[in-house]
Amino acid sequence: MAIVGFSFTKITAERKPVGEQAVNIESNAGVSNITEMPVIDPKKSILKFEFDFLVKYEPDAGRIELKGEVIEMYDKEFSTKVLEYWSKDKKIHGEVMQEVFNNILSRSNIEAVIISRDLGLPSPIQMPRVDVKPVENKPKGEFKVEKIDKGKK
Repeated sequence: MAIVGFSFTKITAERKPVGEQAVNIESNAGVSNITEMPVIDPKKSILKFEFDFLVKYEPDAGRIELKGEVIEMYDKEFSTKVLEYWSKDKKIHGEVMQEVFNNILSRSNIEAVIISRDLGLPSPIQMPRVDVKPVENKPKGEFKVEKIDKGKK
């Protein structure tokens, strides 16, 4: 398995006025189609995984929608199994699912963070935060990092 390419094919985003109420953020990703692409080497196969990534800000505060494709190269025999599994149940073969989704999520989350910043929406993923405390029995102005908290805003 080797990633040959990744690209976004559609990016849409909007922010709506909501006032001072709390905003709930939901994100979802899924593969919408898998197709085989032409390749010169008869022992290899290139598969294109088309995906959708959506971030919704509820109640109706905004949304970020990304569509794209991940392109991976496999041995011909293995790609045939992947395509058969997809055509049968519209599910991704277990051996490729982790790599494909990790690639989709890492690239899409980064793009969604940038878009959310530009639109003035909350980040769709929790960013690490540092808690700084004064050092006891030390001159004023000396601080230490107490902890890094990745789960609180």
